[in-house]
Amino acid sequence: MLLNATDVKNSFGKVLKMLDYEDVIVTKKGKAVAKIVKFTESVKDHGYIKEYPAEYTGQDRKVTYEEFLKFTANSENRYELINGEIYMLASPKTTHQQVVGQFYVAFYKYFEGKSCTPFISPYDITLNIKDETNVFQPDLGVICDLEEFNNEHDQYMGVPALVVEVTSKSSRSKDYVKKLNNYMLAGVKEYWIIDPMYQNAKVYGFDDDELIDYREYEKGSTIASSFFEGLKVKWV
Repeated sequence: MLLNATDVKNSFGKVLKMLDYEDVIVTKKGKAVAKIVKFTESVKDHGYIKEYPAEYTGQDRKVTYEEFLKFTANSENRYELINGEIYMLASPKTTHQQVVGQFYVAFYKYFEGKSCTPFISPYDITLNIKDETNVFQPDLGVICDLEEFNNEHDQYMGVPALVVEVTSKSSRSKDYVKKLNNYMLAGVKEYWIIDPMYQNAKVYGFDDDELIDYREYEKGSTIASSFFEGLKVKWV
């Protein structure tokens, strides 16, 4: 079903009823600008919502870094660009934020006075992987190449030494597959995945695009870094 933006705005209740039968394509000045689809549990359980710039709807191609910047420039939502696909990030839950906070405090204390510094999301990390620019928002991380800060735009354009993702049902497929591979190829030295749902954590060590170390921890144990000597976090 094709409807112009004005009709959608004035008759949104009818539009919602139409979704029981078909998707609705929204047009503006004769050009398709958006697609409205019916929400289902399968979409919810998929783990994330992919959002593309309107002009790319229906096109089977990757989104460029420049297009990503244009699409997100005036948005208050949080997005990641991974292998040419744009992902809108869900709002974090209470448990997620509690874990992030606990680990950030431990990181802050460890790195205080040292040459590296921790960061906490929301914070864009732009990584070039096989001639493709990706943008991630890890929950937590450590930056050691401080010279890679762009003072003019107040942005960091380097590669973190360590990144942490506190995974959830909505992000698990990205954290365990897409991000694991991309962080390794980008030159990240260590990647922690903290999983509150299953109460375990995994620590991956990388070097020269290869996995060189892997450790598993249960909640209640002390998670230790293999890259930063003495960096330990008691996960309670």
